[in-house]
Amino acid sequence: MPTKHINPGQKSCFVIMPFGGSWDHYYTQIYEPAIEEAELISVRADDVFRAGSILQDIVDLLSRAFVILADISENNRNVHYELGLAHALGKPTVLIAPKGLQLFFDVGQERMLVYDKDNPFWGAELRAKITQALKETVQSPETAIPTAFMHIKPGRVETDEVVIRLRRIEERLVEIGRSREIGKTFESSLQYKIEGLPAAEQEAERLLRGMSQKEAIEHLEHAGFRRAMAESAVATAARRAGTST
Repeated sequence: MPTKHINPGQKSCFVIMPFGGSWDHYYTQIYEPAIEEAELISVRADDVFRAGSILQDIVDLLSRAFVILADISENNRNVHYELGLAHALGKPTVLIAPKGLQLFFDVGQERMLVYDKDNPFWGAELRAKITQALKETVQSPETAIPTAFMHIKPGRVETDEVVIRLRRIEERLVEIGRSREIGKTFESSLQYKIEGLPAAEQEAERLLRGMSQKEAIEHLEHAGFRRAMAESAVATAARRAGTST
Protein backbone atom coordinates (compact mmCIF):
# COMPACT_ATOMS: atom_id res chain seq x y z
CA MET A 1 0.00 0.00 0.00
CA PRO A 2 1.53 3.36 -0.98
CA THR A 3 2.43 5.90 1.65
CA LYS A 4 -0.14 8.65 2.01
CA HIS A 5 0.97 12.27 2.10
CA ILE A 6 -1.06 14.83 4.02
CA ASN A 7 -0.54 18.43 2.98
CA PRO A 8 -0.53 21.25 5.54
CA GLY A 9 -4.07 22.40 6.20
CA GLN A 10 -5.68 19.10 5.23
CA LYS A 11 -7.74 17.40 7.91
CA SER A 12 -7.13 13.69 8.41
CA CYS A 13 -9.09 10.92 10.08
CA PHE A 14 -6.90 8.24 11.65
CA VAL A 15 -8.61 4.84 11.74
CA ILE A 16 -7.88 2.59 14.71
CA MET A 17 -8.75 -1.01 13.86
CA PRO A 18 -7.27 -4.51 13.49
CA PHE A 19 -5.43 -5.42 10.28
CA GLY A 20 -5.79 -8.32 7.87
CA GLY A 21 -8.56 -10.50 6.47
CA SER A 22 -12.06 -9.05 6.44
CA TRP A 23 -10.83 -5.94 8.31
CA ASP A 24 -8.91 -4.77 5.26
CA HIS A 25 -12.08 -5.23 3.17
CA TYR A 26 -14.13 -3.18 5.66
CA TYR A 27 -11.52 -0.43 5.55
CA THR A 28 -11.37 -0.14 1.76
CA GLN A 29 -15.10 -0.68 1.10
CA ILE A 30 -16.73 1.11 4.06
CA TYR A 31 -14.46 3.21 6.26
CA GLU A 32 -12.17 4.83 3.70
CA PRO A 33 -14.99 5.86 1.30
CA ALA A 34 -17.08 7.16 4.22
CA ILE A 35 -14.18 9.28 5.45
CA GLU A 36 -13.51 10.66 1.98
CA GLU A 37 -17.20 11.55 1.59
CA ALA A 38 -16.80 13.61 4.76
CA GLU A 39 -13.96 15.46 2.96
CA LEU A 40 -11.24 14.09 5.23
CA ILE A 41 -8.03 12.23 4.41
CA SER A 42 -8.29 8.61 5.55
CA VAL A 43 -5.17 7.24 7.24
CA ARG A 44 -4.57 3.82 8.78
CA ALA A 45 -1.35 2.80 10.50
CA ASP A 46 -0.25 0.44 7.74
CA ASP A 47 -0.49 3.31 5.22
CA VAL A 48 2.64 4.88 6.67
CA PHE A 49 4.42 2.27 8.82
CA ARG A 50 8.16 2.38 8.35
CA ALA A 51 11.07 0.55 9.86
CA GLY A 52 11.58 1.88 13.37
CA SER A 53 9.49 2.64 16.42
CA ILE A 54 5.90 1.51 15.81
CA LEU A 55 4.70 3.36 18.90
CA GLN A 56 6.32 6.56 17.63
CA ASP A 57 4.44 6.19 14.33
CA ILE A 58 1.16 5.70 16.17
CA VAL A 59 1.68 8.73 18.42
CA ASP A 60 2.67 10.89 15.45
CA LEU A 61 -0.42 9.82 13.48
CA LEU A 62 -2.74 10.41 16.43
CA SER A 63 -1.20 13.82 17.11
CA ARG A 64 -1.65 14.99 13.52
CA ALA A 65 -5.17 13.62 13.02
CA PHE A 66 -8.14 15.95 13.32
CA VAL A 67 -10.54 13.15 14.28
CA ILE A 68 -10.19 9.47 15.23
CA LEU A 69 -12.40 6.63 13.99
CA ALA A 70 -12.05 3.55 16.21
CA ASP A 71 -13.53 0.11 15.51
CA ILE A 72 -13.78 -1.68 18.84
CA SER A 73 -15.69 -4.66 17.45
CA GLU A 74 -13.30 -7.31 18.80
CA ASN A 75 -12.21 -5.62 22.04
CA ASN A 76 -8.70 -5.81 20.57
CA ARG A 77 -6.10 -4.72 23.14
CA ASN A 78 -4.00 -2.75 20.68
CA VAL A 79 -7.11 -0.92 19.50
CA HIS A 80 -8.07 0.01 23.05
CA TYR A 81 -4.52 1.11 23.86
CA GLU A 82 -4.45 3.41 20.84
CA LEU A 83 -7.95 4.67 21.68
CA GLY A 84 -6.72 5.52 25.17
CA LEU A 85 -3.84 7.49 23.65
CA ALA A 86 -6.30 9.36 21.44
CA HIS A 87 -8.44 10.27 24.43
CA ALA A 88 -5.42 11.38 26.45
CA LEU A 89 -4.39 13.62 23.54
CA GLY A 90 -7.84 15.19 23.60
CA LYS A 91 -8.77 14.01 20.10
CA PRO A 92 -12.39 13.89 18.93
CA THR A 93 -13.31 10.23 18.53
CA VAL A 94 -16.06 8.32 16.77
CA LEU A 95 -16.51 4.72 17.93
CA ILE A 96 -17.89 1.75 15.98
CA ALA A 97 -19.18 -1.53 17.41
CA PRO A 98 -21.60 -4.30 16.40
CA LYS A 99 -25.03 -4.55 17.96
CA GLY A 100 -25.00 -6.48 21.23
CA LEU A 101 -21.25 -6.26 21.89
CA GLN A 102 -20.46 -6.22 25.60
CA LEU A 103 -18.37 -3.09 25.96
CA PHE A 104 -15.71 -2.22 28.51
CA PHE A 105 -17.12 0.23 31.04
CA ASP A 106 -14.66 2.99 30.11
CA VAL A 107 -15.93 3.24 26.52
CA GLY A 108 -19.49 2.10 27.10
CA GLN A 109 -20.47 5.64 28.08
CA GLU A 110 -19.27 7.20 24.81
CA ARG A 111 -21.25 7.87 21.63
CA MET A 112 -21.30 4.72 19.51
CA LEU A 113 -22.12 3.94 15.88
CA VAL A 114 -23.75 0.50 16.00
CA TYR A 115 -24.21 -1.87 13.07
CA ASP A 116 -26.12 -5.14 12.74
CA LYS A 117 -24.68 -7.78 10.40
CA ASP A 118 -28.08 -9.49 10.28
CA ASN A 119 -29.19 -6.49 8.25
CA PRO A 120 -28.29 -7.19 4.59
CA PHE A 121 -27.63 -3.48 4.06
CA TRP A 122 -25.47 -3.01 7.15
CA GLY A 123 -22.36 -1.98 5.20
CA ALA A 124 -24.05 0.80 3.23
CA GLU A 125 -25.92 2.04 6.30
CA LEU A 126 -22.76 2.06 8.43
CA ARG A 127 -20.90 3.94 5.72
CA ALA A 128 -23.61 6.63 5.70
CA LYS A 129 -23.59 6.81 9.50
CA ILE A 130 -19.81 7.28 9.57
CA THR A 131 -19.91 10.07 6.99
CA GLN A 132 -22.64 11.91 8.88
CA ALA A 133 -20.92 11.47 12.26
CA LEU A 134 -17.60 12.74 10.90
CA LYS A 135 -19.22 15.79 9.30
CA GLU A 136 -20.90 16.62 12.62
CA THR A 137 -17.62 16.09 14.45
CA VAL A 138 -15.74 18.44 12.12
CA GLN A 139 -18.39 21.09 12.76
CA SER A 140 -18.38 20.59 16.56
CA PRO A 141 -15.27 18.61 17.57
CA GLU A 142 -15.77 19.31 21.27
CA THR A 143 -18.88 17.11 21.27
CA ALA A 144 -16.75 14.04 20.43
CA ILE A 145 -14.13 14.49 23.16
CA PRO A 146 -14.79 12.60 26.42
CA THR A 147 -15.51 15.19 29.09
CA ALA A 148 -12.98 13.60 31.45
CA PHE A 149 -10.18 14.74 29.12
CA MET A 150 -11.44 18.17 28.05
CA HIS A 151 -9.79 20.16 30.83
CA ILE A 152 -6.69 18.08 31.49
CA LYS A 153 -3.27 18.80 30.07
CA PRO A 154 -0.96 15.82 30.57
CA GLY A 155 2.08 16.52 32.71
CA ARG A 156 5.43 16.18 31.00
CA VAL A 157 8.77 15.12 32.34
CA GLU A 158 11.20 17.88 31.47
CA THR A 159 13.64 16.36 28.98
CA ASP A 160 16.37 17.84 26.85
CA GLU A 161 15.67 17.62 23.10
CA VAL A 162 19.07 16.02 22.55
CA VAL A 163 18.19 13.27 25.03
CA ILE A 164 14.95 12.59 23.17
CA ARG A 165 16.76 12.29 19.85
CA LEU A 166 19.37 9.97 21.31
CA ARG A 167 16.63 7.77 22.79
CA ARG A 168 14.95 7.52 19.40
CA ILE A 169 18.23 6.61 17.73
CA GLU A 170 18.76 3.95 20.37
CA GLU A 171 15.26 2.54 19.80
CA ARG A 172 15.89 2.46 16.06
CA LEU A 173 19.16 0.54 16.53
CA VAL A 174 17.41 -1.96 18.80
CA GLU A 175 14.74 -2.54 16.15
CA ILE A 176 17.38 -3.10 13.47
CA GLY A 177 19.26 -5.49 15.75
CA ARG A 178 16.15 -7.52 16.47
CA SER A 179 15.23 -7.77 12.80
CA ARG A 180 18.66 -9.18 11.95
CA GLU A 181 18.65 -11.47 14.96
CA ILE A 182 15.55 -13.32 13.81
CA GLY A 183 16.40 -13.23 10.12
CA LYS A 184 13.86 -10.63 9.04
CA THR A 185 14.01 -7.73 6.63
CA PHE A 186 11.90 -4.62 6.86
CA GLU A 187 9.21 -3.96 4.29
CA SER A 188 9.04 -0.45 2.88
CA SER A 189 5.67 0.49 4.40
CA LEU A 190 4.71 -2.33 6.78
CA GLN A 191 6.10 -3.92 9.89
CA TYR A 192 8.94 -6.32 9.25
CA LYS A 193 7.91 -9.55 7.53
CA ILE A 194 6.66 -12.55 9.42
CA GLU A 195 8.69 -15.67 8.61
CA GLY A 196 6.55 -18.16 10.47
CA LEU A 197 6.52 -20.14 13.68
CA PRO A 198 10.29 -20.92 13.86
CA ALA A 199 11.12 -17.22 13.84
CA ALA A 200 8.40 -16.56 16.43
CA GLU A 201 9.78 -19.29 18.70
CA GLN A 202 13.31 -17.92 18.39
CA GLU A 203 12.13 -14.43 19.27
CA ALA A 204 10.00 -15.82 22.13
CA GLU A 205 13.05 -17.53 23.64
CA ARG A 206 14.89 -14.22 23.67
CA LEU A 207 11.93 -12.32 25.13
CA LEU A 208 11.35 -14.82 27.95
CA ARG A 209 14.80 -14.09 29.33
CA GLY A 210 13.55 -10.72 30.48
CA MET A 211 9.76 -10.76 30.66
CA SER A 212 6.74 -12.86 31.54
CA GLN A 213 4.96 -15.13 29.07
CA LYS A 214 2.00 -12.73 28.87
CA GLU A 215 4.30 -9.81 28.09
CA ALA A 216 6.16 -11.89 25.49
CA ILE A 217 2.88 -12.78 23.73
CA GLU A 218 1.86 -9.12 23.63
CA HIS A 219 5.28 -8.13 22.29
CA LEU A 220 5.09 -10.70 19.50
CA GLU A 221 1.59 -9.55 18.56
CA HIS A 222 2.73 -5.95 18.40
CA ALA A 223 5.62 -7.06 16.18
CA GLY A 224 3.14 -8.52 13.69
CA PHE A 225 2.70 -12.18 14.63
CA ARG A 226 -0.83 -13.54 14.82
CA ARG A 227 -2.19 -14.17 18.32
CA ALA A 228 -2.37 -17.95 17.93
CA MET A 229 1.19 -18.10 16.59
CA ALA A 230 2.48 -15.86 19.37
CA GLU A 231 0.86 -18.01 22.06
CA SER A 232 2.18 -21.23 20.50
CA ALA A 233 5.68 -19.81 20.15
CA VAL A 234 5.82 -18.60 23.76
CA ALA A 235 4.47 -21.92 25.08
CA THR A 236 7.10 -23.84 23.11
CA ALA A 237 9.88 -21.51 24.20
CA ALA A 238 8.77 -21.80 27.83
CA ARG A 239 8.83 -25.62 27.66
CA ARG A 240 12.29 -25.56 26.17
CA ALA A 241 13.48 -23.28 28.94
CA GLY A 242 11.79 -25.43 31.58
CA THR A 243 9.57 -22.62 32.86
CA SER A 244 5.99 -23.09 34.00
CA THR A 245 3.02 -21.89 31.99
